[in-house]
Amino acid sequence: MVKKTVFLIAMSLILFGCASVETKLPQLDLRSLVQESVDQERQAFSRYLDMRERLDRVSAQVLAENADLCEKTATDIGIVIHSTKSYPKNLRAAAQMHLGALDEPSVLMVRAESAAEKAGFVAGDVITDKNGDAVSFFDKEIQEEFDKTGLIGRRRAGDAQPSMLKPQGSVICGFPVQLKFSTAINAYANGKSITVTTGMMEFAARDEELALVVGHELAHNTMRHVPKSIRNLLLSGFAVRTTRPFESEADYVGMYYLARAGFELDGVEDFWRRLGVVSPKSIVRAKTHPVTPERLLSIRATAQEIEAKQKSGEPLTPNYLKDANRQDES
Repeated sequence: MVKKTVFLIAMSLILFGCASVETKLPQLDLRSLVQESVDQERQAFSRYLDMRERLDRVSAQVLAENADLCEKTATDIGIVIHSTKSYPKNLRAAAQMHLGALDEPSVLMVRAESAAEKAGFVAGDVITDKNGDAVSFFDKEIQEEFDKTGLIGRRRAGDAQPSMLKPQGSVICGFPVQLKFSTAINAYANGKSITVTTGMMEFAARDEELALVVGHELAHNTMRHVPKSIRNLLLSGFAVRTTRPFESEADYVGMYYLARAGFELDGVEDFWRRLGVVSPKSIVRAKTHPVTPERLLSIRATAQEIEAKQKSGEPLTPNYLKDANRQDES
């Protein structure tokens, strides 16, 4: 009976044609449509730049102040590198128009008061290797060469040859922080880098909350949660999938990273109350992450632990298990 009904509906659609609107819609001027598209793109990328500047400023503080707790470190001079491939395919042309993105890596922005700004870098500059080819400053070979010589190549539009500059770099945790176009309230770590979405940037209203997010993801990398999760999955024959203990540990260790970076702890746990309000399932459903009430209370307890250490003059380091095997498992 059901099949017959579906068949009759399908035949009716074929016989009578597809449905259409019943009103006379206004005719749009093509030039105005193009101009409005350009204006919206310009505003979208201006918003993206503001978010990228904020993310770079906050994450640089977290990465720098916790370098001594990171086995993997890098040299920072205060620049953000991008290329057309840094953006979704449908936004690459707009990124070229509004951000000056190139097919080769170039400088998107220079952090205020940074070593790069003092050395003379500006947005649009191209970092070069010893052969004059465009590279990312965060390439392993470029970092190693810079650490040896203190020199980095810079090519500016119109220059016949690159100039050699000598910015005074500083040591940070070696996990680049990236911004992704996405309305999802999300951030994640893959063991090599940290990604924060534009949706999360909107949601993390205060810099302390953004630092909480970055610290949490940094903890995933420093505590080697990705390789540990993969190992557990393989050893269990793909039966063990839960990552909740690792999420709780990232909350705990991330709070120390937040405090060591100089951010205020007071009220930062309210981030999880607000997240629970906008995502009610997270209040009662613990799948890959602990429920938001548990996370709020755990972070509040960690803040009290940190404040007690600050008052007593104890080192701000997490309380590691004495028998924990903290050898590199990556």
